[in-house]
Amino acid sequence: MTNFSAAFGRRILLGAAAASLAAPALAQAPWPSRDVRLIVPFPPGGTTDVVARLVALAMRDRLGRPVVVENQPGAGSTTAAGRFAREPDDHALFLSQIASHAIGPALYPTLPYDPEADFRAVTLLVTVPNVWVANPRNVPDGDVRALLRDARARPGIRTFASAGNGTSTHLTGELIAQLARAPMQHVPYRGAGPGMVAVMGGEVDTFIDNLPTALPQIRAGTVKALAVTSPARLPDLPDVPAMSELGAEFGMAGFAAEAWFGLHAHRTAPDAVVARMAEAARAALADTAVQAQLAERGTQPKGGPSAEYAALVTAERVRWRDVVRDGNIRVQ
Repeated sequence: MTNFSAAFGRRILLGAAAASLAAPALAQAPWPSRDVRLIVPFPPGGTTDVVARLVALAMRDRLGRPVVVENQPGAGSTTAAGRFAREPDDHALFLSQIASHAIGPALYPTLPYDPEADFRAVTLLVTVPNVWVANPRNVPDGDVRALLRDARARPGIRTFASAGNGTSTHLTGELIAQLARAPMQHVPYRGAGPGMVAVMGGEVDTFIDNLPTALPQIRAGTVKALAVTSPARLPDLPDVPAMSELGAEFGMAGFAAEAWFGLHAHRTAPDAVVARMAEAARAALADTAVQAQLAERGTQPKGGPSAEYAALVTAERVRWRDVVRDGNIRVQ
């Protein structure tokens, strides 16, 4: 009887030890254990969506699981951002960009999310330069310096169009006007297409647009490229100056104002998961085929540490908040 009890007790102890060893293994199941969702807060077909799908496809090979793009358009990306913040999911990524994480918080006093507290930065994917174009008849010399001097001399007479009130192209124009001390009249349109048509027809003097959508008209000669907003000149437009070249006379030393897209995870995602997401995204961006496809669409692949992207987002939020405040910009 005693021997039986001792043996039985040993079996219980061994079973308990085995269970205690198995518990951490179950808790630390390999990630990802299911498909990863990538929330894109814009409709299919645009530059944002194309970038997301290229990166998602390349990340699949690194993660061993599909990365499924879900388009959730609405309210300039803030609707999807709010939904993402409310739904903890460590198998979800959000395609963050200048609208959701910098300009939106600057424009709207209340949002359904906190762009810092509700998200964890993963990595910067791409930047997209803007280009300032002009109607060749309204700005016949195509000289950006002459245009800004004229805007200084005649405040509010020169016009610039954008893809809409409160968009990144609108605020870029406001920033240029503020720095150059050259007040211009903003004319918002419902998207880049109508804005380009307006400048081509001479309804407005100039238009600020993302490089990918403006390039065809620049190459066709229907509009004149005045300057790009990237830190330096671009290979696509080697003869067009960067705004930074205008220097101290116009407050443009070191100027850069670009759209950007990156990845954020939910605030509840563990460190190890964020690191794995970042590793897969950076490996995708290092793929030469992916780089070529992104470059063909006028975007510039980036990558980099998660902390670096977090710092960029914070700096951009402060920057555009100041532009909105100083320009007394309001949106309906």
